[in-house]
Amino acid sequence: MKQRILPIFIPQYACPFNCIFCNQKTISGEKEEVSLDRIKRQIEQGLKINSDEDVELAYYGGNFTAIDMTFQERLLELANSFERIKSIRISTRPDCIDDERLRLLKLYNVRTIELGIQSMFDDVLNACARGHTAQHSKNAMEMIKKFGFLLGVQVMVGLPKSTPEKDIETAKILTSFSPDIARIYPTLVIEGTYLAKMYQRGEYEPLSLNEAVERCSQIKSIFIEKGVNVIRVGLQPTEEINYNAKVLAGPFHPSFGELVDSEIIFRKVVERLHGKKYSKILFMVHPKNYSKLVGQKKSNITRFKQLFSHAEIEVLYSSEQVGRIKIITESNETVVDISGL
Repeated sequence: MKQRILPIFIPQYACPFNCIFCNQKTISGEKEEVSLDRIKRQIEQGLKINSDEDVELAYYGGNFTAIDMTFQERLLELANSFERIKSIRISTRPDCIDDERLRLLKLYNVRTIELGIQSMFDDVLNACARGHTAQHSKNAMEMIKKFGFLLGVQVMVGLPKSTPEKDIETAKILTSFSPDIARIYPTLVIEGTYLAKMYQRGEYEPLSLNEAVERCSQIKSIFIEKGVNVIRVGLQPTEEINYNAKVLAGPFHPSFGELVDSEIIFRKVVERLHGKKYSKILFMVHPKNYSKLVGQKKSNITRFKQLFSHAEIEVLYSSEQVGRIKIITESNETVVDISGL
Protein backbone atom coordinates (compact mmCIF):
# COMPACT_ATOMS: atom_id res chain seq x y z
CA MET A 1 0.00 0.00 0.00
CA LYS A 2 1.35 3.42 -0.99
CA GLN A 3 2.25 5.65 1.92
CA ARG A 4 2.35 9.42 1.99
CA ILE A 5 5.81 10.81 2.70
CA LEU A 6 5.98 13.13 5.71
CA PRO A 7 9.28 15.04 5.40
CA ILE A 8 11.08 16.23 8.51
CA PHE A 9 14.14 18.32 7.70
CA ILE A 10 17.32 18.18 9.76
CA PRO A 11 19.38 20.48 7.52
CA GLN A 12 23.07 19.62 7.42
CA TYR A 13 22.74 17.99 10.83
CA ALA A 14 25.80 15.86 11.60
CA CYS A 15 27.45 16.77 8.29
CA PRO A 16 31.20 16.25 8.80
CA PHE A 17 32.09 18.39 5.76
CA ASN A 18 30.81 21.56 4.12
CA CYS A 19 30.17 20.56 0.54
CA ILE A 20 30.75 23.56 -1.67
CA PHE A 21 27.29 23.54 -3.28
CA CYS A 22 25.22 22.93 -0.16
CA ASN A 23 23.11 25.25 1.95
CA GLN A 24 20.44 22.91 3.28
CA LYS A 25 18.79 25.54 5.49
CA THR A 26 18.04 27.54 2.36
CA ILE A 27 17.10 24.51 0.26
CA SER A 28 14.77 23.01 2.88
CA GLY A 29 13.50 26.29 4.31
CA GLU A 30 13.89 24.81 7.82
CA LYS A 31 15.31 27.42 10.20
CA GLU A 32 14.74 25.77 13.58
CA GLU A 33 17.50 23.75 15.18
CA VAL A 34 17.15 19.99 15.48
CA SER A 35 15.42 18.98 18.71
CA LEU A 36 13.00 16.27 19.76
CA ASP A 37 10.41 18.89 20.71
CA ARG A 38 10.53 20.55 17.29
CA ILE A 39 10.34 17.25 15.43
CA LYS A 40 7.50 15.92 17.60
CA ARG A 41 5.51 19.10 16.95
CA GLN A 42 6.10 18.89 13.18
CA ILE A 43 5.10 15.23 13.06
CA GLU A 44 1.87 15.99 14.92
CA GLN A 45 1.12 18.85 12.51
CA GLY A 46 1.93 16.69 9.48
CA LEU A 47 -0.32 13.86 10.61
CA LYS A 48 -3.32 16.19 10.74
CA ILE A 49 -3.24 16.32 6.92
CA ASN A 50 -5.23 13.52 5.25
CA SER A 51 -5.72 11.88 8.61
CA ASP A 52 -6.79 8.51 7.15
CA GLU A 53 -3.55 7.90 5.19
CA ASP A 54 -0.65 5.75 6.31
CA VAL A 55 2.61 7.65 6.43
CA GLU A 56 6.31 7.08 5.85
CA LEU A 57 8.32 9.56 7.87
CA ALA A 58 11.42 10.87 6.08
CA TYR A 59 14.37 12.46 7.84
CA TYR A 60 15.79 14.61 5.03
CA GLY A 61 18.54 17.17 4.60
CA GLY A 62 21.17 15.87 7.00
CA ASN A 63 23.40 12.86 7.48
CA PHE A 64 21.19 10.72 9.64
CA THR A 65 23.65 7.88 10.16
CA ALA A 66 26.37 10.33 11.22
CA ILE A 67 24.25 11.44 14.18
CA ASP A 68 25.31 10.19 17.61
CA MET A 69 23.88 6.66 17.91
CA THR A 70 21.97 7.44 21.10
CA PHE A 71 20.24 10.43 19.51
CA GLN A 72 19.56 8.40 16.33
CA GLU A 73 17.69 5.91 18.50
CA ARG A 74 15.67 8.68 20.13
CA LEU A 75 14.69 10.11 16.73
CA LEU A 76 13.68 6.66 15.49
CA GLU A 77 11.78 5.86 18.69
CA LEU A 78 9.91 9.15 18.34
CA ALA A 79 8.83 8.31 14.78
CA ASN A 80 7.75 4.80 15.77
CA SER A 81 5.66 6.13 18.66
CA PHE A 82 3.03 7.36 16.15
CA GLU A 83 0.68 4.59 15.07
CA ARG A 84 0.09 6.01 11.58
CA ILE A 85 3.81 6.08 10.76
CA LYS A 86 4.28 2.70 9.12
CA SER A 87 7.89 3.09 8.00
CA ILE A 88 10.84 5.48 8.01
CA ARG A 89 13.25 6.69 5.36
CA ILE A 90 16.48 8.58 5.89
CA SER A 91 19.05 10.39 3.79
CA THR A 92 22.74 10.21 4.50
CA ARG A 93 26.30 10.08 3.15
CA PRO A 94 27.98 7.01 1.65
CA ASP A 95 30.88 7.08 4.11
CA CYS A 96 28.52 6.97 7.10
CA ILE A 97 27.18 3.51 6.33
CA ASP A 98 28.43 0.38 8.09
CA ASP A 99 27.03 -2.86 9.53
CA GLU A 100 26.44 -1.44 13.02
CA ARG A 101 24.45 1.54 11.73
CA LEU A 102 22.40 -0.59 9.33
CA ARG A 103 21.53 -3.08 12.09
CA LEU A 104 20.23 -0.20 14.18
CA LEU A 105 18.10 1.11 11.31
CA LYS A 106 16.66 -2.37 10.75
CA LEU A 107 15.58 -2.55 14.38
CA TYR A 108 13.61 0.68 14.07
CA ASN A 109 11.53 0.09 10.95
CA VAL A 110 13.65 2.06 8.49
CA ARG A 111 12.62 0.97 4.99
CA THR A 112 14.47 3.28 2.61
CA ILE A 113 17.96 4.80 2.66
CA GLU A 114 18.75 7.60 0.23
CA LEU A 115 22.43 8.25 -0.44
CA GLY A 116 23.86 11.55 -1.61
CA ILE A 117 26.16 10.11 -4.26
CA GLN A 118 26.45 13.21 -6.51
CA SER A 119 29.25 11.74 -8.70
CA MET A 120 31.16 8.50 -9.13
CA PHE A 121 34.38 10.35 -10.01
CA ASP A 122 36.87 11.14 -7.26
CA ASP A 123 38.18 14.34 -8.86
CA VAL A 124 34.64 15.73 -8.91
CA LEU A 125 34.05 14.66 -5.31
CA ASN A 126 37.35 16.25 -4.24
CA ALA A 127 36.53 19.49 -6.05
CA CYS A 128 33.24 19.62 -4.14
CA ALA A 129 34.86 18.88 -0.74
CA ARG A 130 32.62 15.87 -0.30
CA GLY A 131 35.14 14.10 1.93
CA HIS A 132 34.44 10.63 0.52
CA THR A 133 35.33 8.64 -2.56
CA ALA A 134 33.42 6.72 -5.20
CA GLN A 135 34.56 3.52 -3.48
CA HIS A 136 32.69 4.61 -0.32
CA SER A 137 29.55 4.91 -2.47
CA LYS A 138 30.04 1.45 -3.96
CA ASN A 139 30.56 -0.10 -0.53
CA ALA A 140 27.51 1.67 0.92
CA MET A 141 25.21 0.65 -1.93
CA GLU A 142 26.29 -2.98 -1.65
CA MET A 143 25.70 -3.02 2.12
CA ILE A 144 22.30 -1.33 1.90
CA LYS A 145 21.08 -3.84 -0.67
CA LYS A 146 22.55 -6.76 1.33
CA PHE A 147 20.57 -5.67 4.40
CA GLY A 148 17.38 -5.51 2.32
CA PHE A 149 16.66 -1.78 2.45
CA LEU A 150 15.22 0.11 -0.50
CA LEU A 151 18.14 2.06 -2.00
CA GLY A 152 17.83 5.63 -3.20
CA VAL A 153 20.58 7.52 -5.01
CA GLN A 154 20.97 11.22 -5.62
CA VAL A 155 23.15 12.59 -8.43
CA MET A 156 24.09 16.14 -9.39
CA VAL A 157 25.03 17.29 -12.87
CA GLY A 158 27.28 20.20 -13.73
CA LEU A 159 29.49 20.07 -10.63
CA PRO A 160 33.03 21.51 -10.78
CA LYS A 161 35.43 19.18 -12.63
CA SER A 162 32.54 17.22 -14.08
CA THR A 163 31.80 16.74 -17.78
CA PRO A 164 28.83 15.41 -19.75
CA GLU A 165 30.64 12.08 -20.06
CA LYS A 166 31.29 11.81 -16.29
CA ASP A 167 27.69 12.68 -15.40
CA ILE A 168 26.34 10.09 -17.84
CA GLU A 169 28.85 7.46 -16.70
CA THR A 170 27.88 8.13 -13.07
CA ALA A 171 24.30 7.18 -13.88
CA LYS A 172 25.42 4.04 -15.71
CA ILE A 173 27.61 2.95 -12.79
CA LEU A 174 24.79 3.52 -10.31
CA THR A 175 22.35 1.36 -12.26
CA SER A 176 24.73 -1.57 -11.84
CA PHE A 177 23.88 -1.47 -8.10
CA SER A 178 20.13 -1.74 -8.81
CA PRO A 179 18.89 1.31 -6.91
CA ASP A 180 15.14 1.44 -6.36
CA ILE A 181 14.72 5.22 -6.60
CA ALA A 182 16.76 8.16 -7.86
CA ARG A 183 16.84 11.94 -7.67
CA ILE A 184 18.61 14.11 -10.26
CA TYR A 185 19.58 17.70 -9.53
CA PRO A 186 21.31 20.27 -11.73
CA THR A 187 23.91 22.22 -9.77
CA LEU A 188 22.67 25.65 -8.70
CA VAL A 189 24.74 28.47 -7.23
CA ILE A 190 23.07 29.19 -3.91
CA GLU A 191 23.83 32.16 -1.70
CA GLY A 192 26.04 31.41 1.28
CA THR A 193 27.92 28.50 -0.31
CA TYR A 194 31.57 28.23 -1.29
CA LEU A 195 30.36 27.60 -4.84
CA ALA A 196 28.85 31.09 -4.78
CA LYS A 197 32.29 32.51 -3.97
CA MET A 198 33.82 30.49 -6.82
CA TYR A 199 31.14 31.80 -9.18
CA GLN A 200 31.69 35.39 -8.09
CA ARG A 201 35.47 34.97 -8.62
CA GLY A 202 34.87 33.54 -12.08
CA GLU A 203 36.12 30.09 -11.08
CA TYR A 204 32.87 28.25 -11.79
CA GLU A 205 30.46 28.51 -14.70
CA PRO A 206 27.11 26.76 -14.20
CA LEU A 207 25.34 24.86 -16.94
CA SER A 208 22.84 26.75 -19.05
CA LEU A 209 19.22 25.70 -18.71
CA ASN A 210 19.32 23.93 -22.09
CA GLU A 211 22.53 22.08 -21.18
CA ALA A 212 21.08 20.93 -17.87
CA VAL A 213 17.82 19.77 -19.44
CA GLU A 214 19.70 17.83 -22.12
CA ARG A 215 22.02 16.14 -19.60
CA CYS A 216 19.32 15.35 -17.04
CA SER A 217 17.10 13.91 -19.77
CA GLN A 218 19.87 11.49 -20.77
CA ILE A 219 20.42 10.45 -17.16
CA LYS A 220 16.72 10.02 -16.44
CA SER A 221 16.40 7.86 -19.57
CA ILE A 222 19.25 5.66 -18.36
CA PHE A 223 17.58 5.17 -14.98
CA ILE A 224 14.15 4.45 -16.49
CA GLU A 225 15.62 1.94 -18.94
CA LYS A 226 17.07 0.00 -15.97
CA GLY A 227 13.83 0.12 -14.00
CA VAL A 228 14.85 2.81 -11.51
CA ASN A 229 11.98 5.01 -10.32
CA VAL A 230 13.08 8.64 -10.72
CA ILE A 231 11.16 10.46 -8.00
CA ARG A 232 12.55 13.97 -8.44
CA VAL A 233 14.37 16.02 -11.10
CA GLY A 234 15.38 19.54 -10.05
CA LEU A 235 14.91 21.35 -6.76
CA GLN A 236 11.41 22.23 -5.70
CA PRO A 237 10.78 25.99 -5.98
CA THR A 238 10.31 27.75 -2.67
CA GLU A 239 10.41 31.34 -1.51
CA GLU A 240 14.19 31.06 -1.26
CA ILE A 241 14.93 28.57 -4.04
CA ASN A 242 14.10 30.94 -6.84
CA TYR A 243 15.70 33.61 -8.91
CA ASN A 244 15.62 36.99 -7.18
CA ALA A 245 15.95 35.01 -3.95
CA LYS A 246 18.83 32.74 -2.86
CA VAL A 247 19.65 31.21 -6.26
CA LEU A 248 22.44 33.35 -7.68
CA ALA A 249 23.00 31.47 -10.91
CA GLY A 250 22.50 28.15 -12.62
CA PRO A 251 19.79 26.25 -14.49
CA PHE A 252 16.86 26.94 -12.19
CA HIS A 253 13.36 26.61 -13.60
CA PRO A 254 10.16 26.13 -11.56
CA SER A 255 9.09 23.32 -13.90
CA PHE A 256 12.51 21.80 -14.50
CA GLY A 257 11.25 18.22 -14.22
CA GLU A 258 8.63 18.80 -16.90
CA LEU A 259 11.24 20.36 -19.22
CA VAL A 260 13.28 17.17 -18.85
CA ASP A 261 10.27 14.94 -19.55
CA SER A 262 9.40 17.03 -22.63
CA GLU A 263 12.94 16.60 -23.94
CA ILE A 264 12.78 12.83 -23.47
CA ILE A 265 9.45 12.68 -25.32
CA PHE A 266 10.81 14.85 -28.14
CA ARG A 267 13.76 12.51 -28.66
CA LYS A 268 11.58 9.40 -28.56
CA VAL A 269 9.17 10.80 -31.14
CA VAL A 270 11.94 11.95 -33.48
CA GLU A 271 13.67 8.58 -33.18
CA ARG A 272 10.42 6.86 -34.17
CA LEU A 273 9.54 9.15 -37.11
CA HIS A 274 13.00 10.08 -38.35
CA GLY A 275 13.91 9.56 -42.00
CA LYS A 276 10.51 9.83 -43.66
CA LYS A 277 8.35 12.61 -45.09
CA TYR A 278 4.81 12.99 -43.82
CA SER A 279 1.83 15.07 -44.86
CA LYS A 280 0.09 14.64 -41.52
CA ILE A 281 1.15 13.61 -38.02
CA LEU A 282 -1.54 13.09 -35.40
CA PHE A 283 -0.59 12.59 -31.76
CA MET A 284 -3.07 10.92 -29.41
CA VAL A 285 -2.06 11.58 -25.82
CA HIS A 286 -3.50 11.20 -22.35
CA PRO A 287 -4.43 14.64 -20.91
CA LYS A 288 -1.90 14.17 -18.12
CA ASN A 289 0.93 14.17 -20.67
CA TYR A 290 -0.38 16.79 -23.08
CA SER A 291 1.83 19.60 -21.80
CA LYS A 292 4.90 17.35 -21.76
CA LEU A 293 4.32 16.40 -25.40
CA VAL A 294 3.77 19.92 -26.71
CA GLY A 295 6.49 21.39 -24.46
CA GLN A 296 6.74 24.72 -22.66
CA LYS A 297 5.35 27.47 -24.90
CA LYS A 298 4.74 24.70 -27.50
CA SER A 299 8.49 24.34 -27.98
CA ASN A 300 8.24 20.69 -29.02
CA ILE A 301 5.53 21.45 -31.57
CA THR A 302 7.76 24.16 -33.02
CA ARG A 303 10.64 21.71 -33.29
CA PHE A 304 8.42 19.01 -34.84
CA LYS A 305 7.27 21.53 -37.48
CA GLN A 306 10.89 22.39 -38.26
CA LEU A 307 11.88 18.73 -38.63
CA PHE A 308 8.76 17.61 -40.48
CA SER A 309 8.16 20.78 -42.45
CA HIS A 310 5.73 19.19 -44.93
CA ALA A 311 3.45 17.75 -42.26
CA GLU A 312 0.29 19.10 -40.70
CA ILE A 313 0.69 18.40 -36.98
CA GLU A 314 -2.23 17.86 -34.64
CA VAL A 315 -2.44 16.82 -30.99
CA LEU A 316 -5.60 15.36 -29.50
CA TYR A 317 -6.52 14.14 -26.05
CA SER A 318 -7.28 10.47 -25.93
CA SER A 319 -7.99 7.65 -23.51
CA GLU A 320 -4.59 6.14 -24.27
CA GLN A 321 -2.77 4.80 -21.25
CA VAL A 322 -0.76 7.42 -19.36
CA GLY A 323 2.50 5.77 -20.38
CA ARG A 324 1.80 5.79 -24.14
CA ILE A 325 1.55 8.27 -27.00
CA LYS A 326 -0.09 7.02 -30.18
CA ILE A 327 1.20 8.55 -33.43
CA ILE A 328 -0.87 8.26 -36.60
CA THR A 329 0.50 9.25 -40.01
CA GLU A 330 -0.78 8.66 -43.51
CA SER A 331 1.41 5.57 -43.77
CA ASN A 332 1.34 3.92 -40.34
CA GLU A 333 0.28 3.93 -36.72
CA THR A 334 2.76 3.53 -33.89
CA VAL A 335 3.02 3.89 -30.12
CA VAL A 336 5.79 5.59 -28.16
CA ASP A 337 6.38 4.27 -24.65
CA ILE A 338 6.78 7.09 -22.13
CA SER A 339 6.22 5.08 -18.97
CA GLY A 340 8.33 6.25 -16.08
CA LEU A 341 7.99 9.96 -16.91
